[in-house]
Amino acid sequence: MTNTLKPLHGDIVLNGINYKDIPQSEISHYFGVAFQEFNRYSFTLKENIKVGYIEKNKDNDMLEEAYSKGNLHSIIDKLPSGDDTLLGKEYDVKGNDLSGGEWQKVALTRSYFGNNEFVILDEPTASIDPFEELRMLDRFRTIIGTKTALLISHRIGFARMADRIIFMREGKIIEEGTHQELLELTNGEYKELFFSQKELYERGENNEKS
Repeated sequence: MTNTLKPLHGDIVLNGINYKDIPQSEISHYFGVAFQEFNRYSFTLKENIKVGYIEKNKDNDMLEEAYSKGNLHSIIDKLPSGDDTLLGKEYDVKGNDLSGGEWQKVALTRSYFGNNEFVILDEPTASIDPFEELRMLDRFRTIIGTKTALLISHRIGFARMADRIIFMREGKIIEEGTHQELLELTNGEYKELFFSQKELYERGENNEKS
């Protein structure tokens, strides 16, 4: 790691071991990350998913598990060569491009590949419509299971399922607690944000039931 990532005080410990004593390649495999500004690689769809964990390049069971978690088969099924279809046109004008929401699902699926113990998702639904987001929410706890997930989002939907919500403004924590605890705060900022978006989610839930 570079000097800028070293702690100013104390130690970073991973499963009881100082991170400095763990090879960098091993540390990265504990984490699955989906960034808001994700990369769109001009590889095949299959290669896009496995690019962060090439040691498991031939593990087809792990790949299928990632597809299932990312609900990616709906995209794969419509591609001319399935998951062997080249994405993007950077290297081949015949390459297939995807919509913003579809690319984001590819990035999310990439973070699930490898059965990582810690998943970090930065604005994971920024390019996905609210109805699809609701479907993702219903499945997300099952996907994560007993593992740890850090969710960063301006959309309030994900927060409802969190064990602990951190509400920040100007770099400072101003509120924290469960969804219900924050709703009970008088003049709480989380509460104000939640109710400002609540109508959108209720409309989506009603459409899902009809």
